[in-house]
Amino acid sequence: MTLRRPSSEDLIDISDRYHLNLTEDELAVFYELTRAVLEGYDELDQYSDPVRQVIPAVRIPGPRPGPDEDPLNGIVRYCDVKATGAAKGALSGKRIGTKDTISVAGIPLTCGSRLLYDFVPDSDATVVTRILKAGGHITAVLNTDDFAFSGGGHTSAYGPGLNPANPKHAAGGSSCGSAIAPATGLVDIALGGDQGGSIRIPASWSGIVGLKPTHGLVPYTGIVGFDHTIDHIGPMAKTVEDVALMLKVIAGKDDSCIDPRQPDSVRVPNYPSALTGDIKGLRIAVIEEGFGTPESMPRVDTAVREAAKFLAKLGAKVKKVSVPEHRQTVPIWNCVAIEGGIDSFYHGHAVYQNKGWYNTRLMSAMCRAIKTHGGDLSPTAKLGTLLGHYMRENYDGVFYGRAQNLSRVLTAAYDRVFEEFDVVLMPTTPQTAHKLPASPEEDRVEHIAQALNMVRNTAAFDLTGHPSISVPCRDVQGLPVGLMLTGAQFNDATVLKAAHAYMTA
Repeated sequence: MTLRRPSSEDLIDISDRYHLNLTEDELAVFYELTRAVLEGYDELDQYSDPVRQVIPAVRIPGPRPGPDEDPLNGIVRYCDVKATGAAKGALSGKRIGTKDTISVAGIPLTCGSRLLYDFVPDSDATVVTRILKAGGHITAVLNTDDFAFSGGGHTSAYGPGLNPANPKHAAGGSSCGSAIAPATGLVDIALGGDQGGSIRIPASWSGIVGLKPTHGLVPYTGIVGFDHTIDHIGPMAKTVEDVALMLKVIAGKDDSCIDPRQPDSVRVPNYPSALTGDIKGLRIAVIEEGFGTPESMPRVDTAVREAAKFLAKLGAKVKKVSVPEHRQTVPIWNCVAIEGGIDSFYHGHAVYQNKGWYNTRLMSAMCRAIKTHGGDLSPTAKLGTLLGHYMRENYDGVFYGRAQNLSRVLTAAYDRVFEEFDVVLMPTTPQTAHKLPASPEEDRVEHIAQALNMVRNTAAFDLTGHPSISVPCRDVQGLPVGLMLTGAQFNDATVLKAAHAYMTA
């Protein structure tokens, strides 16, 4: 079957929109030439699109739980996915939950949005393959903000994720379900995604452990993303031990295909063996710009400074350090996330000009969904869409380019710190969990404002790619506070070591 050929009106429309100013003579020539070139596309259409192999496994999509089973709304659906005939592995006996952005073959994937209600992947994300080979049992797909475009955990089409410490407050996002499910014992370990803090924010607000690994340490293949330069996937659990165990399983070079986020080689140490509890002599920098921000609660800053003193009592060498570039995080990250993320959305979560694996079914499903159901995007995603297209069409991507250039300046600033220190320390979020905001119908401005006002510290390390973990620090007025520890590139083991020593002490 041949592809539809462009009409003269189609070519005139393209000429007008892309400023080609075709003459009538040119139009007549290009009308014939485009039809000839498309004969090659007809041939390409006859070739099979390579499908990634999936390992043999039981794959049963289950129901969405009711409020009695999941009162905090952490689970989108139960499922039963387990490798058949698999030998015992590191994750044997562990119930695993995956964020609703991670492809699991045969299990619906919706990204917490009405746009993808009927999309079912036909292949597994690389991390899913590794979990199944390690004996893990995937039992739940976990709630997320609408296309992960929020840090609040309140914009999902399935409803907000409720905080395990106080259900009148938000769990944090976008990986809200990936915090709720392990916090409440519905799963043992979860996978979350992090583009601006979406692992560490809900970990902080919900009182669990969440690790954003070094950019490129864990392959992102088969996961719905934002912008290749800030896409991260990582483990969330009650303990550092379980987080380290999962990281050991999912980290490493993706041999099945090329992930452009990954370097040519990736070394994977034995992360669990780094958890010695001994941090004597560990050099920790307390980043002054991470405190006293416009969004900061003084009691959160105080709790984290007390944690720094406690680490010193454990034998760490703790010193205050200034990184002025840290203050530039929000405007840099806003531009990368909005322009890069929306460009990805409107190309079916695919990016041209790289050799990565292209999920052509998702590309088609997403682009069609935007055309037919774009009005069902969350208010936060709609705001991002308006801004992303406006900036691209009026300022030619210049600000996106400037933001990427400045992100390298921020990276270099922290690399200089890591020449002298092993770990940097600051609050994960400047505040404790928000009260659940009003619905968009009641107060659209508040609904949007509560989505991204907590990313100032976390987003810095999505831009730089350094490994960063949030661990529970202490409760303030009944709500958890997160302590964020960040290390040098691919020094995830030291970050885990420091976090483990703090929690076990």
